[in-house]
Amino acid sequence: MSMSDRHGRFVDPHELLLRTDWNSVENCCPNDAPATPVILRDLLDDDSRKQGAALRDLDQAVTHQNTFYSATPLAASFVAAILGDPRTLAKVTDQSRWEIAHFGEKPRFPLRVGLLDWLGNTAAEANEEWPGGTPANVEAFRALRPALCDAIRPFLTDNEQEIRDAALAALLPLLAVPDLAHHRADLRDAAWALAANDTPYREHAVRALASWGEDTTPFQQEANTDTDAGTDVEGFADDPPF
Repeated sequence: MSMSDRHGRFVDPHELLLRTDWNSVENCCPNDAPATPVILRDLLDDDSRKQGAALRDLDQAVTHQNTFYSATPLAASFVAAILGDPRTLAKVTDQSRWEIAHFGEKPRFPLRVGLLDWLGNTAAEANEEWPGGTPANVEAFRALRPALCDAIRPFLTDNEQEIRDAALAALLPLLAVPDLAHHRADLRDAAWALAANDTPYREHAVRALASWGEDTTPFQQEANTDTDAGTDVEGFADDPPF
């Protein structure tokens, strides 16, 4: 089954690369970052190191500091269209060589998880009242939300738990859109389960449930208890890109 067959609302990813006038498309750092089509092609490279670097560039160049560029909706269409590609099952790291050398390498994860995370984080930013970027770029991404929902939903039943969790977390911000709110009833139990488990997506699930009008008081009380017990929350700062 081809990508265009599986995700009929998306163009073929290779056609998207060929038919786009990339000279008129901007990402955040044209003088430092790889060009957007290079980033997208490298997501499907046979070398997992290139795939991981491309995932990092996707975040740092295409949505740098949560900003929507003209490259952002095009990249989102491409990413959604390749989610089912077997090459997205490659285990990758999005750490730079400098980060690995100084802090050690974190456990690798399927590229598919990283791509779902990027889509979900970008969708969450699009829900903000004043997202970064020009209104035209933000609206171009928002127009994709029903199609992104269609592309992500099949992975709710993936064989791998981490992919199922990533898919659910990526869907939750999309369901803030009135036209997609009807999916909430089907995903309510799964969202509660995600909120109850110790996963990187727990806060995403709690936030979504609260926005749906669910009573998330137990989670708030738990967070307050952790704070009172002196739980440390470590801060972090992004390294300069590239």
